[in-house]
Amino acid sequence: MYYLFGLAALFYSGVALAKEYSVLVYHGANPPYNYIHNHQPTGIFSDLFARLGELTGHTFKLVPWSVARGQKLFDMGKIDIEPGVNPIWRAQRKNPGIYSRSYAYSKEVVLGREGERPTVDPKSFYGKVFGRVRGYRYGQFESHFGENKILLYDNVSEKELLSQLAHKRIDYLMIGDVTAAYYQKHNPNYASFKVVFEISKLPVHMRLQPHLQQLQAELNRALQVMQRNGEIEAIYRQYGALNQ
Repeated sequence: MYYLFGLAALFYSGVALAKEYSVLVYHGANPPYNYIHNHQPTGIFSDLFARLGELTGHTFKLVPWSVARGQKLFDMGKIDIEPGVNPIWRAQRKNPGIYSRSYAYSKEVVLGREGERPTVDPKSFYGKVFGRVRGYRYGQFESHFGENKILLYDNVSEKELLSQLAHKRIDYLMIGDVTAAYYQKHNPNYASFKVVFEISKLPVHMRLQPHLQQLQAELNRALQVMQRNGEIEAIYRQYGALNQ
């Protein structure tokens, strides 16, 4: 069945020539979206682009970089695609890019240690130190960052920040709920951490270089096929994540 859908996609894509495109993923420390298993890239993005390759006929090569370095490379035109992005997060970049249709949701949360109480008031965090992955953006929530407000401590990945939260070097951590759930399931030291605030819940897209309008159209058609067939939901469920 997948094979037939792949052939159909190639025919309705306008007989486009098969090409190779680079896909930005974040260093193997961003599970379940991307991580290394048996020396091979694994995760939601690997499975997602494997299927997109079948549907479009293109080859998608995952290239791992830190968030900050990866975004600079995208600005320079050296990365073709950044998956899992909401346009708000990249609006201030030199090269905002163009976007595919949305295909999933991302919920960003504040994670605290056991005993912390949930709140709906960001001002209750004033004077506390928040861990943030260097290069991540948080929209309107950033109005609460600064002197006499929320203090920031940047690091290269969620993995490093979770360790710092466990060792009480930071008070809270900003993280996607899917990534938080993965680490809490696989590391008993983090099992007692709890969500104390929801920052945002936003649709995510594929961010592409502005000149890739043809690829944008092809990805839109392929993602629509995958959404219609429940394939994206199935990929998320395979890694214990809910796409909602």
